[in-house]
This record gives sequence, structure tokens and C-alpha cells, in this order.
Amino acid sequence: MDNKPFRGEENLESWLDRHHIDIIRTQATNLEGVGVGKYCHRRKFTKSLEDGLGISDMSLAMDLGGMPHLTFWHPFRHNTLGDIALKPDLNTLIPDGNDPNLGHCICDFIQVDGTPINLCPRTNLKRLVRDITDMGYEVKAACELEFYLFKDSFKDARCKKYQNLEAVGASKLRTIYYLRNAYHAKTFMDEVTQRLDCHGIDWEGWSDENGVGQVELNLTPTDAVAMADATVRAKQVIYEVAVDFDMSVTFMAHPVPGYSSGMHMHHSLTKNGEAVFYDADQPDNHSDLLRHWIGGMIKTMPGAVSYLCPTINSFKRMTEFAAPPLTATWGEENKSCALRLVSRSAGLTRVEHRLGAADVNPYLGLAVILAGGIAGVRHQITPPDEFTHVGWCLPESFKRLPRTIMTAVEALDDDTLLKEILGAEEVEYWIKTRKLEWLSFHTEGGDPDSKQATPWEFKRYFEIV
Repeated sequence: MDNKPFRGEENLESWLDRHHIDIIRTQATNLEGVGVGKYCHRRKFTKSLEDGLGISDMSLAMDLGGMPHLTFWHPFRHNTLGDIALKPDLNTLIPDGNDPNLGHCICDFIQVDGTPINLCPRTNLKRLVRDITDMGYEVKAACELEFYLFKDSFKDARCKKYQNLEAVGASKLRTIYYLRNAYHAKTFMDEVTQRLDCHGIDWEGWSDENGVGQVELNLTPTDAVAMADATVRAKQVIYEVAVDFDMSVTFMAHPVPGYSSGMHMHHSLTKNGEAVFYDADQPDNHSDLLRHWIGGMIKTMPGAVSYLCPTINSFKRMTEFAAPPLTATWGEENKSCALRLVSRSAGLTRVEHRLGAADVNPYLGLAVILAGGIAGVRHQITPPDEFTHVGWCLPESFKRLPRTIMTAVEALDDDTLLKEILGAEEVEYWIKTRKLEWLSFHTEGGDPDSKQATPWEFKRYFEIV
């Protein structure tokens, strides 16, 4: 370990001493968006800083059921189930704040010789952010987390097979922003936000959402990789508070009839601190850069669905007048479009991407969104006309986005732009994982005709995504 200053202390060891940290939980996010890692003694952690911590390659290449990908292979993997490594990013090292001797550090997947692994979701997002930096811009992002909160413990939920759970709230009506509903969640959310503060995760607010027992948490904009880091950490905090309170939460996209859970992702570009999506001399304040950026996102959106709606359950969310966008459209302040633009002032200018499901991997979700924008700028793609109507229950002549996991795969396979920006090898591997998810559903007891979540989906997704 380098004996150099660390965050105002003489070195890293001194910083760990000051925070009384003896154990560090390392965390990386696999393709499915699931956190994997190890609890390490600080001696082991500090020794791993250069070469990383050994971990099986199946940690990155396995499905949500915990089975390694054996019927298809990525070049990063060994011929047998060998080791790769978790490379700690010391910029993400934090004290737990709740557990007195615990710290946390986010890692990237690397080869044991230190070579980056392009399939690593965090590595891929960092590469795209560098591409945007090379274009001369900085990117900021923010995520909105939606989830369902229940009074039942996870153990009780399992015993009830995830059916007829008691949602937290005052009303059984599908309301939104009701303070009486939110009050029932306040003790839970007070603990969540206190732990977020301890983790250094900035949040703006939370509220009652449309569904019975549904809560939304809004995180404060920051750079894209830091936002994805904050999102996966916030989801873990919410899960841990539920465990500690003998309650349960789920980030399943569609766990109950009615409104589903999404993850809206906002982003903007700046240059030297100035908003580059905004141009007061252009109609509606939309800069030429923004027009091309939108053009690319719209053109790649059918293929992007596969990343933004990654599970069988994600597509149960895609119904008319239930909030998710169903067409590749954009509009100023139009929440029925896939892309909602806010351009009324330079400081507020941003794009809200409303397609992502709650179970999206935030690294891959932000990556595919940025990839669409990059493609639009590189290829000077002109966007379609702004959509100025409500985007649901449109005539059949309006082309819909993919509505199943397999039609989304087909759209992604046809998308040469996303393969160009994200990497053809990585996209093709992702396609194989989605085909495996479809096959698992159809061969392990899933009901393809069900409009609601099936027992297979609850067992696979409720506690994991």
C-alpha cells in the first residue's frame, strides 16, 4: 500500500483508524444489477488495492437464479470456472455510519493480471463517460428510485408466497403524493435517509407514489458513474433497513396489480459549467447538440429497451395509461413520452428518460442512454418532430416499443449504433443472457399468458433485483 496522504490523514491506515474500520465490504455489480462482493479484514483489503480481491468469474457471468452461464461464453472467462478480481476504487471508500467497525468500497471487475474487463457494467459506463469527456463535455445524472414497501417481513412474505402482503399506507386507493400515506412510511424512510447521509449519498426528497405502498426516492444529480454508485448503494440501504425493521421491500417492476415501479433517469451535458443542451437563440431553447442527442436516443430506443427493461417482469409494466412510455417519442414537459425535456432555463435543462424499469442495472441503464446520445452526435441524427399529445392509447399506426423480452432482444440485435458505441461483443453477450432469461421462464414454470406477476417471477425477483 502506498504510504501517502488520504483524505486529510497521513495515509489510508490512519483514515481507517480514525473511522474505527476493521472490516470493509467490497461491492461490484454484475450484469443483472445484483451486488456481489466480500467482507474483508482491513489487512486483506489494503493488500488487495493493487491486484484486487480474487472472485470466481461466474460472479459476473451468472443469471438471477445463481446459475453460471455455461451454454455461452465471453472471452474474459477462463476455459474452466476460474478467478477474476475485484479492484477497489478508493474514491468510493466510506464508513458505514450504522455498523461502527464497517466500511464499504465499490469495485470494478478486472482480470487477475489487472486487465480491465469490458463486460463489467461499471467499466463500460466509465468508458462512455470518458468518450463524452473527449467530446469536450461533462455529464450529470440523477435517478428516481421507486419501490413497494410492505409491513410483512421477508420471511413472512416468503411463507405467503408473496401474495396478499400488507402494503404500508393509510389508503388502499391508488393515490399519489398523499401525505397521510407517506406518514406511515416516515419512520422507515427516516432511517433510510439517515443511513444515506452517513454514506454520503445526497438525496433531494421522497414521496408517496401511485401504487398502494409505493415510495419514490429522488437522488441529487452528480456525475454519471457516481450516480450509478449511489443508486446501487441506496437500493442496498433500503433493503437492509427493511430487514432490520422486519419489513420487506421490492424493486420488482410489477409486483402488484395496477401501477408499476420505474427508474427514471435524468441527465444533462455541460461545458466549462455551462449547459450545452440549452441555447436561448434557438426555438424552445433546444441547442443543435441537444437535437442530435435526442435523435440518437430516439433511433436507438427500441434496442435500448432490452437494457432498460431487463427482466420478464419488466414488461408487465408496459401497459397503456399506467405511466411507462410505449412509443419512441420526445416532448417538452411531456411525461407520456419516453424522453421528457425540461428547457425552460439553462440551469434546469435536462432530459428525463422515463423508460427504465425499477429492476434496471443503473450502470447499464445510464450507459445505453448515453450511448444513444453519443451515436446521435457522431452521426448527426435528426430527431422526429416533437410529440405534443398524450402518448397512450394511440392509433395502431403509431409504432410501439418492444413489449416482450424477446422482441426487445430482436430490436437490440438489429441496432448497429448501440453495438458500435457499447461494443458488439458486449451487446451480443447481453442478448444471450436475455434469451436465457426467457428460456428459464418458459421451462421452469412461468406462465406466458399471465398479465400479472407469476410465482416464478416472485421467487426470482422479489428479494434479489
